[in-house]
Amino acid sequence: FLIIDLYSSWMESKDQLLGVSMSKRGYKAKSRYNPNGLSSVTIKAVKILNERNLISFFPGFFDSKRRVSRLSRIAPQKTLKNYFDNFVFSPNQINNLKSKEYIFVTKEGNSLEEYKDNFETHEMREIMKNYNSLISKTFFDIPCVEKEYIERGDKSKIIISDYCKNSYVVFQNKISYGAKFFGNWWSKLDLMSLQKYSNHMIINDSGTSFIDLSELFFAFFQKKFGFKSGELNFENLIRKYNFLATTSQICIIIEKLINSKNYSGFLKSFWNIKKRIGISVMVEDKILKLFINDITKNSTSLKKLIFTQQTFSWEVITSHIFLNLLKSFGSNNVNIPIIKVHDKFFYPTSLENNVLEYFEATLQKELNKRIKLKRNKCFQYEASKKKSIFRKLVVNNLNFSARYKTNKKNFILSMKKAKLLTNHPIVKS
Repeated sequence: FLIIDLYSSWMESKDQLLGVSMSKRGYKAKSRYNPNGLSSVTIKAVKILNERNLISFFPGFFDSKRRVSRLSRIAPQKTLKNYFDNFVFSPNQINNLKSKEYIFVTKEGNSLEEYKDNFETHEMREIMKNYNSLISKTFFDIPCVEKEYIERGDKSKIIISDYCKNSYVVFQNKISYGAKFFGNWWSKLDLMSLQKYSNHMIINDSGTSFIDLSELFFAFFQKKFGFKSGELNFENLIRKYNFLATTSQICIIIEKLINSKNYSGFLKSFWNIKKRIGISVMVEDKILKLFINDITKNSTSLKKLIFTQQTFSWEVITSHIFLNLLKSFGSNNVNIPIIKVHDKFFYPTSLENNVLEYFEATLQKELNKRIKLKRNKCFQYEASKKKSIFRKLVVNNLNFSARYKTNKKNFILSMKKAKLLTNHPIVKS
């Protein structure tokens, strides 16, 4: 298992390190989060590999500045890399193990909390298992990205890899409303990278569209707080304040204003997330206060909510909608690959009518009213031998990166190994 994890990490990126616990407390053989029963014998395995110069070993340490412990990390040495070059494991063989856990419950300090199974957890696990099986057969990528990673606003590098496609749901303290989706590489993107690449994301190398739920932010706000959706104009705010570019940024800022205790608390949160939500310019204190004044002067309901520390999470809301959408798909035996990236939902344009039908039905149940969704089309990267003016306009003259072509080739090879290529769209294209 250690070698397989190391191999998977190495396949994601040759420069990536794998975190391992060198403390017996890091292994709970009977935990539901350890279905394969791995024990502290793993520590001995790490030592053996290190003694025989099969791995590089970097000891863990305590970061006194951030007050957090850092796990030890390992990476394969030359001899082990030579073995890895001859392995034939595909992402599907590694990611979709029968014993994989798809539901996580965390408590304070992000430690894992054991939970008991019931009908709800069995249903949710089956939904996630089926979804991950579908996504494992789906090619989702960003053709214009040249490097193997995307750099976020906080300088973290997110690797685009088929070895990092599994999704799981995480609850805080107990299984109830409040799940969030994690695990896959696209869930690690921030608003800055999403703002830059949302129009370039494509599914199965063909026409892709997406639904932007940020347009419904105040509909859900109204449902929870009785807020009038017409009291704020996102477009006017974006025009007036040069640090704003998208409605999603405004959603997150309003969320932080409500969750904060006071202005100084909000200011700290704002500076922590500023770059990750795509705000790269300097925002003066007086401009920020003017923005807060603008969004509250015509809205007494919003003014009363600011700095009340009430729980409101846009990510939780969009995750709840996504989970219900997947449940609706499952109950009707519908297999449509939908990718959730924050509050954007990507899907194959060819299946748009089906997607909208289920999506609008799901939203109608949530909001108790009919919803007409606006669709956004991603850029087309389709290659064509014809060089007509019309064709150039349609294709946007965008080129596939060498990295994208390699990823596509590797995906097709892994699908062949798993014998999953029957009528797959990417093969036709």
